[in-house]
Amino acid sequence: MIVRNRIQKDESGVIIWKDLLTPQDMRKTEQKAFEAGMPSILLMEHAAMKVVDVLEKELGGDCAGKDVVFLCGTGNNGGDGLAAARLFQMRGGWPEIWLSGDPKTPDAKTNLQMALACGIKVLNLAGLPREEWPFSEGYSPDKRRDGYVDALLGIGMKGEPDEITSSMILVPYHDFGDCTVIAVDVPSGMDALTGDCPGTYMHADVTVTFHAAKPGLYLSQDREAVGRIEVADIGLSAWDCIRGMDEEKELDIQITTPEHLMYLSPRALDAHKGDFGRILIYAGSMGMAGAAAMCAKAAIAAGAGLTTICCPKEIIPILQALVPNAMCLDIEEAVKNPPAYDVLAVGCGLSQKEGVWGNILKLYNPEKPSVWDADALNLLAKHPMKLGENAVITPHPGEAARLLDMTPDQVLEDPISSARMLQEKYGCCVLLKGDVSIACGISRATHRPRYELNALGTPALAKGGSGDALAGILAVLVHLRGVHTGSVALASAWHGMAGIVGESKFGQRELTTLQLIDCLHEAEQWGKREIPPPACWKE
Repeated sequence: MIVRNRIQKDESGVIIWKDLLTPQDMRKTEQKAFEAGMPSILLMEHAAMKVVDVLEKELGGDCAGKDVVFLCGTGNNGGDGLAAARLFQMRGGWPEIWLSGDPKTPDAKTNLQMALACGIKVLNLAGLPREEWPFSEGYSPDKRRDGYVDALLGIGMKGEPDEITSSMILVPYHDFGDCTVIAVDVPSGMDALTGDCPGTYMHADVTVTFHAAKPGLYLSQDREAVGRIEVADIGLSAWDCIRGMDEEKELDIQITTPEHLMYLSPRALDAHKGDFGRILIYAGSMGMAGAAAMCAKAAIAAGAGLTTICCPKEIIPILQALVPNAMCLDIEEAVKNPPAYDVLAVGCGLSQKEGVWGNILKLYNPEKPSVWDADALNLLAKHPMKLGENAVITPHPGEAARLLDMTPDQVLEDPISSARMLQEKYGCCVLLKGDVSIACGISRATHRPRYELNALGTPALAKGGSGDALAGILAVLVHLRGVHTGSVALASAWHGMAGIVGESKFGQRELTTLQLIDCLHEAEQWGKREIPPPACWKE
């Protein structure tokens, strides 16, 4: 899913990451344009035109003779739908409008009047008894529709939809066969900020969102309900009044692109291993040596100069065989005389046995970068402490719940707030892992929270060992690029893109962590545009 405006570029003009806008920031943007003289009804017309452009494409490139129902709410989102129905008719389509109630905004009222003047059939369900709704119990459509446009609830939606709206959301599921569903700005019933869906919600084939994508489109627990994201330029970008609004934004939030990997710089010709970091990994236990091996292998593949594994003495022979490029130290000896390091990575397969927490504290130096994963996080939840700005924690929702004394469902209801709470409680940079991961830290330029979302990934990564590899990659990148949201998001993107390459080569079920690590180079080439994207990648 690629956002096509609100972009940031590097010095060569390559798109590295792209802005997202919260509902509040989108309203501020629109208001500034209105104050500068842009008519609000013109903005609605532009939005409707973009919706019909996408609808026409999804209908095979021609609206003529196609039967589409426009499900419209009472606000400006419904107004977009009303305008779109009129424009669809102008292209030869056969629109029908179903209203959840009387329009409440001036622009929506105007567009309803224009639709009626054009002879479009309009059905206001609020004025009908329930038994006369065209989708009452036992409803079967009189004919197959070619598509539906969901303009019921916009980005200002909070809470569960009301009874009429909930019933209308379900209408496309009663159709005779597959039909196209286009959501306007956000699927109705989905929170545009958090992605939370507390009640009934629409499942769209395409979501046409305006000016910039909204965070909830990526953070929803049902990302398939969003469908393909199309970001439509509705003319706001041309208004000078909305430029330079970063200081006024509710959230400083971006999403990564494959080109984020342009930040992986080539090595100098006179480089030596000391230039690329001494990574100390405290990981592994009897029965979990593989976790330490995957972390170390990924660190080496990501470019670590020297990699050392501290571990229980009894698994050293296993690790020496699995990772011959890494050195191994008995943890009992290491804590007596801690080895020098540039970055400490702790937690992978470590166990929570007595003495492990004490060992972590003996190795941990708050003045040095550190990456905390897996069992280190579970132990941190039992011994909460501020880790400092040089540390990165990498919890999945279950670990985040333990760290915050919440439930996983509570973490996922508002993952942005959860990431922020983790950052505040532990005083460090955070990577809240998921199918879309959230990097959160404090910007050293603005001293405000900064968020970067990474949606580059695949279900092929949903197996043991993936997180261990990510910890190793991250340890290298925070040494090379510093501890901040950019380097954390870069590690997440590289890891996810290697997964996509691996899925293409080995299969979504079959990909192993060793194969994933072997795909890091091709992922880098893809990000730097040296090779085409994998066959399974869809923009």
